Amino acid sequence: MVYNSFEDQNLPKVNPNESLETISEYHLLSMFPVEKFQIRAEKERDKGIDFHIELKKELGSGDWGYTNYQCAIQLKATNTIKQSDDGSYGLQLSTSNINYLLNNPMPAYYIFYHHPTKAFFYENVKNFALQLQNKNPEWHKQQTHKIYFTKRLDEHAIQYIYDETYAHGDTLKHINQFINPLETRNNSDRLVIDADLEVYSVAQNIEFIDQFGAHLINKNRFNTVIEIEKRSWPRDSATPRFYLFCGIAYYQRGNLFKALELLNDAKKLSAEFDPQGKAIIEHTILSARYLLDMITKDEFDLQMEKINSLVDAGSFFQIEKAYESLSLNRAQPAAAIGQFYDSMKKIIENEKSAIVRIVAYNKIMEAESSILLHDLAMNFSFFIGRAKKPFQSRSFLEWQQLEWKFLDRLKAIAEYANKCDYHMGSAYLTLVSIKWNYEKSIHIHYLGCWNKRNFDLHQPVNGLIVQMLEKLCNSLDQLSQLYQTNDYIENMISSMILKFQIQHFSGKYEEANQTKDKILQDIDSHGFHGLKKEYEPILNKGTAHESFVKKYTLLMNSLQDSACEKGFDPYRMLSENEMNYKTVWSIRNFIMLDFSIFPEKLAQEAQNTSNS
Repeated sequence: MVYNSFEDQNLPKVNPNESLETISEYHLLSMFPVEKFQIRAEKERDKGIDFHIELKKELGSGDWGYTNYQCAIQLKATNTIKQSDDGSYGLQLSTSNINYLLNNPMPAYYIFYHHPTKAFFYENVKNFALQLQNKNPEWHKQQTHKIYFTKRLDEHAIQYIYDETYAHGDTLKHINQFINPLETRNNSDRLVIDADLEVYSVAQNIEFIDQFGAHLINKNRFNTVIEIEKRSWPRDSATPRFYLFCGIAYYQRGNLFKALELLNDAKKLSAEFDPQGKAIIEHTILSARYLLDMITKDEFDLQMEKINSLVDAGSFFQIEKAYESLSLNRAQPAAAIGQFYDSMKKIIENEKSAIVRIVAYNKIMEAESSILLHDLAMNFSFFIGRAKKPFQSRSFLEWQQLEWKFLDRLKAIAEYANKCDYHMGSAYLTLVSIKWNYEKSIHIHYLGCWNKRNFDLHQPVNGLIVQMLEKLCNSLDQLSQLYQTNDYIENMISSMILKFQIQHFSGKYEEANQTKDKILQDIDSHGFHGLKKEYEPILNKGTAHESFVKKYTLLMNSLQDSACEKGFDPYRMLSENEMNYKTVWSIRNFIMLDFSIFPEKLAQEAQNTSNS
């Protein structure tokens, strides 16, 4: 067979652009790893997209699965375009092509192939459109625009395209759960997309806080509540419980103005709450206003008295009412603590919440510590300064027996709180214990250095006591950190106030002043102006030990003057029998503590153990 020369035949000619297109496609496809990308060419009726690239994702089993997360690619190749002085490659694009690619809900990219250097460059179409928009808001009215490619398409860029496409796909997946463009009756259910491309439904956020807000607050997860509240905008309205829980969270975080805004919204809907819920709203609003110095301490106390007196206000407020009544009781201490015990028994008797019981027991320990220290000082008033060995007296030895019982009870309640996973209750008991040791040290020191009409204020505190108090300050640092971590700012400041007093009593005045400065700084940073007024007397010569010296000196001088008027010598040294003649104790039998109530989860575990 004889073939004519190809030059003699009329055959289709090779188009250099088509060859370049084939070359660029071949090189481009080889850059995308097949285990992560599925590339599909768009050859039929191509209007501007050359490839759709679907992402694959590695599964827990080790296999790879398809995601249907896709991006669009428009490939441009050239032999002729030269590199500019700044290293970029300029290419003219039609505005219609840019708009076409922008209409794709997933990311779209221009990829440019420079054949002479066999280099690929890329640009996100959306980013390019934003550049045009910033230069000229009416850019779409022009027929063409020039794009300058500078970003090299390499292994890192391929991974970036994967990550960006995956993030957009994930976001659209979450949005699709919430929206139906044809359904308009649920317009109030707005969506929020945060900086991490997380999608939230405002309505679902509100419902979540309404349902689980109490649990989050009880677990001290105030930041979680606040983050959800921030993602619940814009909103037309919310549920009363949403406003309440968010208000409490902001209150605990020290953002008092925001707390008041939300709590007042809850108050407007107070008809939705039971008496206890109403009392909580009123109490938190009142506390926030006091901390912001919007009301005086007297106004705060008066309003609190009204809240505590409300019928069915709840166990917490009944506990506070009983404690407040004890503080104001002008009867003999024995009668006052007896009445307090009776009130607390009624509250605890039918209380099935372990948390409420721990709160009640904490208040009981706080009350008992005040009574025990009061009785020690009163018993010493019969022989202070007139006994050679006052700490071997019947009074002190009997008091020690009471102290041991008190400390055993304190330890038992702390163990109970830890079993119930109520760490804030345990922390409060730690504060009560530290305060007890500080105030006990005050009594031990001053009751041993009375000199006729005054205390010997130049006598240093015993070195062993100072060492013990230093350890207490370290414990207070840890406690303050715990309170700060859990956003109990008032409790944190209260711990630091106690630390300041201990340092001052120990004679460590420079350290005390540093603690004082830190306290004032924290109070100011949170805007707790009312709290600043409350603590001002303590920070200015009004510590517990300074107050003890003033009050006890007045008491002793009054007793001595009365004795002189009746013809007795108040300064005569007493015999051992005279010193041990009389003791008066307000507490002989401590109230019984019941640790049989546990949270539901622990109670169920105990029941299962018993059954097995």
